[in-house]
Amino acid sequence: MRLFHTSDWHLGQALHGQDRDFEHACFLDWLLGQLKLRQPDALLIAGDIFDTVNPPVKAQERLYDFIVQAHEQQPKLTIVMIAGNHDSGSRIELPAPLMRRLKTYALGRVHWLDDGQLDSQRLLIPLTNAKGKVAAWCLALPFLRPAEVTGAQLGDDYLRGIGQVHEWLIEAALQQRKPGQALIAVSHAHMAGGSVSQDSERSLIIGNAEALPASLFGSDISYVALGHLHKPQKVNREERIRYSGSPIPLSFSEINYQHQILEVELEGAS
Repeated sequence: MRLFHTSDWHLGQALHGQDRDFEHACFLDWLLGQLKLRQPDALLIAGDIFDTVNPPVKAQERLYDFIVQAHEQQPKLTIVMIAGNHDSGSRIELPAPLMRRLKTYALGRVHWLDDGQLDSQRLLIPLTNAKGKVAAWCLALPFLRPAEVTGAQLGDDYLRGIGQVHEWLIEAALQQRKPGQALIAVSHAHMAGGSVSQDSERSLIIGNAEALPASLFGSDISYVALGHLHKPQKVNREERIRYSGSPIPLSFSEINYQHQILEVELEGAS
């Protein structure tokens, strides 16, 4: 199974007063070309799709035009996108019913059931291969804000709340998958030890107390597609836990970064 992993598009960004719509349009055109050339089974967009919670109309049009064009040229492609800390989770999810008709799944926030349990099923997305068979399950983990993972039933410890969400979702995924199906996570988070671009990466929580341990993603997870840090990097030098980085520089300090998308082959998924 072949995946494309990208993140941190920041559509609608202006840098020192300079609108960057042309650069984003060029990137999206290039990405459409790569999708056509390489024919991946899934495109994972790991958050910070927009630069602000209220992005310009033009930026929203860019995103939805891209999704429509990607589906038209490759109807079997599954797109999974999650909200990052720059995004409005509600805005990302607003057109979700329409986007599902285009094999696009938009996850902006976690939901809780009446009994206090995580609604895990809406965060588990089946990824199909070229033959139309489910080859993997995607665990979609949008940026988790403190108000979403703390409270009367979860307690006041933010990191513990995040850990609980991961634990419950992975448990649900293990119960859902069948032999031969891989588990893939897409998450927007700051992992401990990650290299930060201070000029353009907004701290998730004051004091950087939000850095998460890689141990949240056990060996059952074949690949973790991360967003938030703009420099492409592996977490703890693990090939399977990676930041794709941003596709274009988002500040002058990022000029020398390698700007890219990642192509991932899962050998065990058939």
